[in-house]
Amino acid sequence: MNPAYDKYYETENLFGAPYPELLDFYANLPTKGKLLDIGCGQGRDAIALARLDFDVKGLDNSAVGITPLNQIAKQEHLPLTSF
Repeated sequence: MNPAYDKYYETENLFGAPYPELLDFYANLPTKGKLLDIGCGQGRDAIALARLDFDVKGLDNSAVGITPLNQIAKQEHLPLTSF
């Protein structure tokens, strides 16, 4: 399946930086657990949350979108899986 928006994901870092408020909230939690990022796309939030030591599962309909996410997760050995 090739979603129509796949062509947009060919742009690197399409949506920019992760939401600072989201990162502030999760960075201050005393316990790190599992998170599900539905519609993770290129992973702007999923990657940042995995870097905070959360076990992140990302889900997106676009293989083009999650390819860079998976590459970064592998390179940095992050607790992040996307499909």
